[in-house]
Amino acid sequence: MIVFPAIDIQGGHAVRLRQGVKEDSTTYFDDPVEAAKTWRDEGAVYLHVVDLDGAFSGSRCNADIIGRICNTVDIPVQVGGGIRSEEAIRAYLDAGVSRVIIGSKAVEDEGFITEMAKKYGSSLAVSIDAKGDVVATRGWVDGSDKKVLPFAQFLLSIGIHTIVYTDISRDGMLTGPNMDMLQQLQQLPLIRLIASGGMSSIADLKKLQAMNVYGAITGKALYEGRITMEEIRGLGGM
Repeated sequence: MIVFPAIDIQGGHAVRLRQGVKEDSTTYFDDPVEAAKTWRDEGAVYLHVVDLDGAFSGSRCNADIIGRICNTVDIPVQVGGGIRSEEAIRAYLDAGVSRVIIGSKAVEDEGFITEMAKKYGSSLAVSIDAKGDVVATRGWVDGSDKKVLPFAQFLLSIGIHTIVYTDISRDGMLTGPNMDMLQQLQQLPLIRLIASGGMSSIADLKKLQAMNVYGAITGKALYEGRITMEEIRGLGGM
């Protein structure tokens, strides 16, 4: 299982939000590039970077910083947040991003994500951010008419196999991930599931590893020392 340290960028800094509320943030690094170097130096094998400003605005607000991260660290980087056009996908891939994560646009426009899956398949992931069983959009502010499991099945059917699942109610709350929904998603054929939201201790990561999920994202717990990179290295399989 790959453990992805999360670097969420807001206002040019590396921050963490509580339950996706943009006004409820804590800054951990003034320069996100320093965060990337820190986790790389401590043994991370893949980074998860989110342009929070982009998620709320729909544009690539922190593209320059993300480009600097890709140029600075020699490990792969996946990026999400406000990516709603093929131009944005292409720009990030050209900047050295290994995998681009589509969120709101995939939920709102099935034609778009179907076309992008044909063109960029293995370089794309889709983020399913859920409030209960309902998929949320636009920086987690709005709801949709999509339910989690049927939407995941649709994504798999068009060739999107890497799916990031976040239970918004748990994100940044250190309450543990939504194991029930993760278990249901993990049973879908050919899914590469990345669990996100609520990691509180190495025990959560061990449970996910036992479920054979592809990856897990940890943010606040890592920044506050509840999970350490030494513990993560001890999991093996990174």
